[in-house]
Amino acid sequence: MEHLNLFIAQIAIIFIPGIIWAQLDSRFASIGKRSDLDFFVKVFVYGVVAYAVTFVVYSLLGRPFALIDFKEAQDKNVLTQTIAGEVLSATGVGVVLGIAWVYAANWKILTGILQLIRATKRYGDEDVWDYTFSLRTKEVNFVHLRDFSAKLVYAGWVRTFSESGKIRELVLREVEVYDFDGAFMYKVPLMYLARKPEDIHIEFPEPPV
Repeated sequence: MEHLNLFIAQIAIIFIPGIIWAQLDSRFASIGKRSDLDFFVKVFVYGVVAYAVTFVVYSLLGRPFALIDFKEAQDKNVLTQTIAGEVLSATGVGVVLGIAWVYAANWKILTGILQLIRATKRYGDEDVWDYTFSLRTKEVNFVHLRDFSAKLVYAGWVRTFSESGKIRELVLREVEVYDFDGAFMYKVPLMYLARKPEDIHIEFPEPPV
């Protein structure tokens, strides 16, 4: 049992780069709830990629890169000072790659490239709500949310939005409220709105100058 605990502890430390990257992906890039198996697979894959990039960087700098002997990890401490330095370096690489991954995922860079070369017309795994507001372009930043039950129109700039779920949430800034006849009613600096997916109607008018 002691050897098993030593092995698990060392493996956990070695895969810190993958754990950090996977956490960034899970928290800021992935859509919907993921399984534990999916998370552990990502930890492994991201960890391997982080070490591979670290190896390339070491090679370009002319520094030796020590390989870990996992066969000995169960019986003795393989985290030497050299290995610890590589883990630290790979952790830094993992953080940078994780942030780049989140940036690419949220700005739909890969999707945009595939659409540009006409490889796909799909926009990804998320629904249209996520895709539209994740674009962060001028055309979708200003909205009119039309409330048919209250017969009101909320016009404002999108500050934040929720992920896909049972409730669609928006926080608008510089909000002007009109009735359905177009008469101005009042203005507020911030407004929180929540609606069921089937009870939401959003228009994208020409943004005000």
